[in-house]
Amino acid sequence: MRIGELLVMNGLITDEQLEQALEEQRNHPAKLGEILVGQQFITERQLAEALEFQLGVPVANMSEAAFDSAAVQLIPESLARKHRVLPIGRDGSKLRVAMLDPLDHEAVKQIQMASGLHVLPMIAIRTEMDEAIVRYYGSDESAEELTRILQAGIESKAEGIHLEAAESGLYVRLRVGDALQDHGRAAKLLQPALVGRIKRLAGLAAEGTDKPSPQTGRFQTDVDHKPVEIRVSTLPTMHGEDLYLLLADPYSPLLKLSELDIGESNLQEIEKALNEPGGLLIVSGPRAAGRTSTAYSLMEHNRADDRKTVSVEDPITRVMPGFTQVEVHEQTGFTMARALRAALRHKPDLVMVDGLPDGDTVETALLASRYGGPKIIGTMTARSAIDTLRRLLAMERDADLLASSIACIVAQRLVRRVCRQCVQTVPATDEEIRRFQEAGLLSPEDLKNAAKGTIGNFRLFVYTHISGKPAVARGAGCRACGHTGYRDRIAVQEVLTIDDTLRKLIAERRPIAEIEKHAQAQGHKSLLHDGLAKAREGLTTVEEVLQATT
Repeated sequence: MRIGELLVMNGLITDEQLEQALEEQRNHPAKLGEILVGQQFITERQLAEALEFQLGVPVANMSEAAFDSAAVQLIPESLARKHRVLPIGRDGSKLRVAMLDPLDHEAVKQIQMASGLHVLPMIAIRTEMDEAIVRYYGSDESAEELTRILQAGIESKAEGIHLEAAESGLYVRLRVGDALQDHGRAAKLLQPALVGRIKRLAGLAAEGTDKPSPQTGRFQTDVDHKPVEIRVSTLPTMHGEDLYLLLADPYSPLLKLSELDIGESNLQEIEKALNEPGGLLIVSGPRAAGRTSTAYSLMEHNRADDRKTVSVEDPITRVMPGFTQVEVHEQTGFTMARALRAALRHKPDLVMVDGLPDGDTVETALLASRYGGPKIIGTMTARSAIDTLRRLLAMERDADLLASSIACIVAQRLVRRVCRQCVQTVPATDEEIRRFQEAGLLSPEDLKNAAKGTIGNFRLFVYTHISGKPAVARGAGCRACGHTGYRDRIAVQEVLTIDDTLRKLIAERRPIAEIEKHAQAQGHKSLLHDGLAKAREGLTTVEEVLQATT
């Protein structure tokens, strides 16, 4: 039975109203049901119930439905908006989907291709569907605003984006290197939709009646046809929630150990420690020092197909093929120490612990890695290699255990690299020469060949040669580096290998100054020395090194 006849039979419209609607359809082709609703002969609810009877398809009460966020994420937002569809829930291999037109076979086909599930259509009321799409995905305006913000972050080569709640709206600031760049403000009226949209994409709980709590999540999207992985962290404030969006390319190749600009002697010490059975190797540094990236490269260097590799992270920084990755959930009691103990029961050969937060975790790692156990690579916050050792002594009660298990400490900082597009060589300043000489990086032969290998225009070449001073690299500033003279970053490192004498000093809990004195006597080179060496090579500048290490 046709929908018009069904409505007349049930007394919802008259024959005259049906004829009037059919005449309108002849003049302006559209679905009859939509015309009847538009002429206010029936309500949207009455139309849906009539279609339910006609087609045998149930009506979805979308104003009361509890949407399964995991089910909604099975289809892309673009498909949901285009066809006005929204998954409500999943029953095994079947996906219940609310649709304005349950006979839209093209929409059903696309949903099945995207989800890999069989579609069970349900009839949706248009106004409820529109409200649900805005409720879940946010308004079109919030989608456009998020795209604009992400594009700005990618174009500026920002590592992250701060969305800071204020009384007048949501301020946007881009974190480029160690600096923050202002990038306007999202209007106060748009703030709830924009924040809600990001949280839904990241699989985070919406703000409820209770006080909000900090959350972390992640999602992937495309920005200008390029994939971007975004880690989201929320922070409740007096004006709403602040968000930090950490940007990453999920398909960027992991740098090999040989590509990390590690000095030759430091590289040899690290490889020696990696090749020894068992032991704990620490990568330390302050926030945003690239510790996790270096730890990943160390793990990849030592990984093999016949070995089991496990990482314990909070949160997982990037997806690593071939790794068993475990994410910590402090809120549920799945702490770093518990996660590490659980991972060790699976007999791994290589373990990464990203962030050694307390003595319990440190002791678990030390006990597991000694006497030929798995090689464990851990990261922690510290200012230097000696400071790392000081922190470990403070965290671990058993100094003998620490002395017998610790193998090597790699401390690092990140500095800006001189832009390779606009690099030029200029005479070193007196202060730079003094720093190089104190570090033993400037020989009399260097002074004789001051201008050798200079880069830049002829005037600079002549000027450097006449000055009689060693040449150093500077970025002149160009479009590629945003006229800063720097582009990308490199790490400066120091490597402290734990020899037998150091083990004895650690076991006896000798003063940290005595331990440092022994390390220096054995030729240990500081972060500052490695940074100055890289400035001497033209990779960075003395100014950058001093700012990062002093």
